[in-house]
Amino acid sequence: MAEIDLLGGVIDQSSIREQALALSSGPIPYSTQDLALAVAIHFFKQPQLVPHLGQAQLMARLCAMQWLQGGLAVAVLVKSFEDTLYTMYKPT
Repeated sequence: MAEIDLLGGVIDQSSIREQALALSSGPIPYSTQDLALAVAIHFFKQPQLVPHLGQAQLMARLCAMQWLQGGLAVAVLVKSFEDTLYTMYKPT
């Protein structure tokens, strides 16, 4: 989900898997969608990736809102996701 739905296929699968494993082995339990959002935030926050993820972030924001409306993601995480993307990708 993180690779296609949120990151638009821009980030390689092994990097996504590595981040997902690191997060899922921690003390916080994640639903599938919550884990995808947490993984995606990791990559969206990297300044060197901003030029590559500019288009993907638009679709990712829509996807996150759909997950929230469908009860598939927690509101706090979706807000953090939106706030992060707004900060990193707002027009200058």
